[in-house]
Amino acid sequence: MNLTVGCKVEWTESVYTPYVEGKISNFIGERTITGRITAEGYAKKTNYHFFTIHVYGAEGVNAYEIEANSKIVRRGVVLYPKCRLISTPDNYEELVKEKAARKDNSSPVCYAQSKELREGFED
Repeated sequence: MNLTVGCKVEWTESVYTPYVEGKISNFIGERTITGRITAEGYAKKTNYHFFTIHVYGAEGVNAYEIEANSKIVRRGVVLYPKCRLISTPDNYEELVKEKAARKDNSSPVCYAQSKELREGFED
């Protein structure tokens, strides 16, 4: 699955107790979030793919922590395992090719405004 700017996605993520120094966070359940990817970046140094997501809604454990119409950032390792692609932008194939080419020489930069990557989808 290739996630690009403009894709509408739904994914389930694990929820843990808040981090306290010197203690272990406990798994308390899962929540499902729906939203649209508005920006992405790839950090070659850490090998992490990051996504900025405009949230449509959330349900499940501690869903109240994720406000509708807010923006959140998630790493690809959080999204990919339990992600469902709801819809893609009109220029999805072009975005996938651009993403593959960019990954070879990348830094942790937001690409949402470059090369008209936001074209081809509607809210």
